Amino acid sequence: MSITHQARLLAAVTGAGLLLSTLTILSAVADEKPKEPVTIMKVISAKLSLNDGALTVTTVGEVPTAGYTKPMLIRVEYFRQPDDGMQDYQFQAVPPAGVAAQVVSQVEASDTWKSVPPWVKGVRIHGAGDGVLVKMLAEK
Repeated sequence: MSITHQARLLAAVTGAGLLLSTLTILSAVADEKPKEPVTIMKVISAKLSLNDGALTVTTVGEVPTAGYTKPMLIRVEYFRQPDDGMQDYQFQAVPPAGVAAQVVSQVEASDTWKSVPPWVKGVRIHGAGDGVLVKMLAEK
């Protein structure tokens, strides 16, 4: 067997190996389920805006790495209005699917409640652990 023939054979085997590796990785990625939202680690600030009976809550929070997407404020729905007059929110975002810069980053989310019930005195926004921020309507 000539050296040229051996080189071609080696190139073909190497190419086939690379193709197989790529297909295996792509298959594994395709089988991964989409990431579920997680509670952000810390609520930094919140702003309340009351306009024509609609309450808009805008919140900034910290996440442990870059790459978090789809930040959202999820308004808790109650069977019975809370005695303390506080509307609770969960602050969540979708973590990165792959490698991300290991730097604490910020995300922002907002929610508009078109018709605020009269019992609402303020909001309580929950992050993970001690990451809770309380904001009263009078404070705006």
